[in-house]
Amino acid sequence: MTDDIIKKHVDAFRKAIDEAKYAGKFDRDFIFCCFPLACCGDTCYLLAEYLKTKGIDTIYVCGDFDGQTHAWLVVKDERIEGPNKETILIPQKFRSILKKYGADTCDEYECIVYKEKNIISGLMIDITGDQFGQSPVYVGYMNDFYRQFNFCNAHDYYGFGNSRLENLYNIINDYAKG
Repeated sequence: MTDDIIKKHVDAFRKAIDEAKYAGKFDRDFIFCCFPLACCGDTCYLLAEYLKTKGIDTIYVCGDFDGQTHAWLVVKDERIEGPNKETILIPQKFRSILKKYGADTCDEYECIVYKEKNIISGLMIDITGDQFGQSPVYVGYMNDFYRQFNFCNAHDYYGFGNSRLENLYNIINDYAKG
């Protein structure tokens, strides 16, 4: 898929959010009522779901600058490297606590981890940059604005995980469909 097509999908989704907000559809949501302020994490999950329906897989990325966090997406395609597989040792005290609650535990856990070097060349997507005085929609590559954020973490998008985001997605998707 070309970057131009991805940008069209991203623009359409941001437009749908703006229209839903203007119509008062987020007034009762404790976070999205202030969109785009402090909404970047939730917005990433919502946009990732929308892009997934268009055949575009993404990676959620979070960075920190002087105590302020920000999140954006990176398209998961040939421009990124990795991810890395790492083994995490579970400390005995945590295994003991988990066993008290009936959880099956093991000594170690293998996980997939993205490092900054894996995603640095990827196509970035951000639709909440306007909370920092940036463009409302950014589809492009690493620039001075994003370089100021220290990489915190990145992970594949697998789904919402809660009904609040699913409800917001349905509202936005109704506007995206026209």
